[in-house]
Amino acid sequence: MADADPRALALAGVVQAAALVHRTANGQAVPAAEQQALLVSVPTHRAASYADVFPDAGAFAMGAGIATEALSGRSRTPEVLRYALQLIELARLLGGVPQVVEKLGRLLDGVDPAQPDPGQLGSIYQQTISTLGKRIQVTGDPQVLRQDEVADRIRALLLAGVRLAWLWQQLGGRRWHLILRRKPLLVGLRALAESAEGDADTRHNEEP
Repeated sequence: MADADPRALALAGVVQAAALVHRTANGQAVPAAEQQALLVSVPTHRAASYADVFPDAGAFAMGAGIATEALSGRSRTPEVLRYALQLIELARLLGGVPQVVEKLGRLLDGVDPAQPDPGQLGSIYQQTISTLGKRIQVTGDPQVLRQDEVADRIRALLLAGVRLAWLWQQLGGRRWHLILRRKPLLVGLRALAESAEGDADTRHNEEP
């Protein structure tokens, strides 16, 4: 998947972060590879290539599939779409506050790029994104949301969503594109999802 469109990957990542926030908040199972792919993308603000941001592009197929459904008018979870749009808005707001961008960069320099700690990422989210004046209201199971570990993971996933929304905007993505330029977005997302499925089939066929 070396030729995967980075714009499609970034948008798929935003939606995947939103989907995993929804699952986590409701006490549902979260796939480890998909979550790890999001978390390792966070401390890549000084990355030299897209491959550094997306070392496992296939792990974003989940987000690509959900984004394809949403853009095709077949979204089954409106909360996920709401979170994704709010993550894009937060990234836009972040770009207008350079002192927060600078602080975020400094804090991310202290994160282990190979094994980012959700608690550390959650704290960074609170120190930076939460100060922008527009918070995402996450809904779910109240008993689950009261758990500190869950709160940390949700904030870490939100930070990943903002990071990838920032990248998507750097690559020319705009919120209005989700309405008026759906076709080219869908082309990239479908190609990503289909490529990931093909890779999975190949790996399965190669197993002894």
